[in-house]
Amino acid sequence: MLVKILGNKETAAYKAAEECVREKGHRVSYGDSAACDLAIAPLLTEKVSSEALKEPLYGTLIFHPSPLPWGRGASSIKWAYKRNEPITAATWFWADDGYDTGDICEQEIVKIDYSSRPRDFYERDIVPAMRRTLERCLNDIQMGYIRKIPQVEHYSSYDKRS
Repeated sequence: MLVKILGNKETAAYKAAEECVREKGHRVSYGDSAACDLAIAPLLTEKVSSEALKEPLYGTLIFHPSPLPWGRGASSIKWAYKRNEPITAATWFWADDGYDTGDICEQEIVKIDYSSRPRDFYERDIVPAMRRTLERCLNDIQMGYIRKIPQVEHYSSYDKRS
């Protein structure tokens, strides 16, 4: 499978995702997403057109560090800390025309460690969970199983950038 990775190549999330894709035996595309089988965005900080997100054969998976649909929007880890929430999550969802609204492919609940600062918690706990859930996504897609679990709007929340 040919996988395009979107985002900043210098981030821990991008590096972990790239390593996971390669270890699973897939090739990484650095070119046109239209020619790839799957696009993934381990840390999407810029707007990508809905056309570009739909170009890959299977679509585009976006990572979000919250238990979607709860915690949509930017800075979800900081908001979870501010609200003193007991858990967050590593969630991969399928890109659609909404903001963090696509069907969920894979999700893993992560207990928040309040002895760590949000950035340290993200790199120590969330990035490894992101990698594990990405591995499960890639395994399923490779076997022909495309999991798409609709988000339940009744449980959604949206947090603005903090």
